[in-house]
Amino acid sequence: MTSLSVSHLSVKFGDRDVISDLSFDLAEGEIASLLGPSGCGKTTLLRAIAGLIQPSGGTIRFGSQLVGVSSVVLPPSKRGTGYVPQQGALFPHLSVAKNIAFGLDREIYTKSETSQITDEMIALIGMQGFEDRAPYELSGGQQMRVALARALAIKPKLILLDEPFAALDAALRDELRNEVIGLLRKLGSTAILVTHDREEALVSSDRVILMRDGKVAQSGTPEEVYESPQSAEIAASTGDVLTLPAHKSSAGVITYPLSGQEPSLGMSHSGYVVIRPEEIKVVKESGKGRQGVLTHIDYYGHDAMLTIDLKDELNDDLAGSSTIIRARVAGPAEFNLGQTVYLEHVGPIRYFSLP
Repeated sequence: MTSLSVSHLSVKFGDRDVISDLSFDLAEGEIASLLGPSGCGKTTLLRAIAGLIQPSGGTIRFGSQLVGVSSVVLPPSKRGTGYVPQQGALFPHLSVAKNIAFGLDREIYTKSETSQITDEMIALIGMQGFEDRAPYELSGGQQMRVALARALAIKPKLILLDEPFAALDAALRDELRNEVIGLLRKLGSTAILVTHDREEALVSSDRVILMRDGKVAQSGTPEEVYESPQSAEIAASTGDVLTLPAHKSSAGVITYPLSGQEPSLGMSHSGYVVIRPEEIKVVKESGKGRQGVLTHIDYYGHDAMLTIDLKDELNDDLAGSSTIIRARVAGPAEFNLGQTVYLEHVGPIRYFSLP
């Protein structure tokens, strides 16, 4: 069952198109990430779905209910969305309990029901005993938990999270993100997470929606957008890449610096291949791989990134006199600077034509 449907949505700020002809659907219980660089329209899209911005064209539906068009907009309070802005945005003069209860309509819930729901939310986020604390008495992670509880208290149809973990340090960010996503999955919530962190998008989502210039550049599962990007730019958005010049012959044979083949005389097309660093096998012994010299090691503990200078003349017409390769290997890296190593590309060939 479709929980959210955005169709041909456009948003203008004056004469500037911030979102243009954007469409996507979310199934009930699906968690999606909006991933893209700053200024691509992620937060604007989230605010339009929440009803905080009026679209200039297109439609927004929650299930079969039309909630947003250019002429009629259902107000945010009537949409049944839970919104978690950056840094939580708790009311500083209200306690934890009162912050959580803030969105509960007094015309719908009795005082006893409001108290019960608030207690349930506090238990859900594991903050019993903090009911009377003020926001300034909480850590950043605790404030974000309270903001999430406030959003969940109204039993929303859709949870909208606008870079909620961006201000936290790395260790706490990963811990809290896993906790929040686990909670949303436990509740079966449909959610959209805005992020510019590619790893966060991949680990948090059922679907990654990559945005560029106010449009959807590609949408798919984390595996689809990582393994089968539709452009080199999208590939770089979801992980480290190595872009190498390539030629494609009239027979469809692709030649590039790690292909292990001589350039074809029948070259009919020029382009490039995109390779992930972990798709390059590096060995010390001479074999069928391409020879290079190890010039730098970035050691991260769990893995290492090797910088290798290809020196021999194979594919010299394609790569020039020297081609720099970055390969990821499991740590600790048992290699030495200046050492001769041999490289083989063991992943898929992602070929893109030149514009």
